Amino acid sequence: MKNEIRLVGKKILIDKSKLLLHYDPDENWKDHFQVMAGEWKCEDGYLIGIERGNKGGILFTKQSFDKDVMMTFTASTVLPATRDVNAVFCAKWDKETDYLGESYVCGLNGWYEDKAGMESNAPNGFRALTNSYRYTPGKEIRMTVGAINGHTFMVVDDELVIEYSDPTPILGGHCGFSPYCTILKIKDIDIREIYWEKFEQSYTPEFE
Repeated sequence: MKNEIRLVGKKILIDKSKLLLHYDPDENWKDHFQVMAGEWKCEDGYLIGIERGNKGGILFTKQSFDKDVMMTFTASTVLPATRDVNAVFCAKWDKETDYLGESYVCGLNGWYEDKAGMESNAPNGFRALTNSYRYTPGKEIRMTVGAINGHTFMVVDDELVIEYSDPTPILGGHCGFSPYCTILKIKDIDIREIYWEKFEQSYTPEFE
């Protein structure tokens, strides 16, 4: 993994970002995570999430974070499942609907058309999607997701796939995972408090 993530106007320094949680799934996984929706288990060192309906299974960290954090993890679909390698962050639970409330959702091979993207699950939410990144089903990838005061980002295998600056940021909440009508397996989970610096950017002429 690279030691930095470059966003527009910001540089995240991984080594200076305090590690809040490192977790390799084991039989004590419920000490760290809570099942909100779907079927979840730990098997062979992976968290396995299954959602059979046209909706998202949800697994939350037990801890809710009140600071800007990012989560890094290794994940893949479990074949024959091919879609929606999804994570959530700054996430809350809506007790009235008994489903995911305000949160950021990001993922690969989702939105019914194998798109990569990010969306805000909030009344004034956004949705930013692209066809430019295609996930290979069954392949393990290393993903980092998070937000700095609403400046959201998703990095896959050291490639910045998408970033978005939310004008109505969601602050604080749980991190977690969301298989949407699919099966995911997840391991090697890190959550860090984001350390970042202003990143002054400018062009110099490429021509005379």
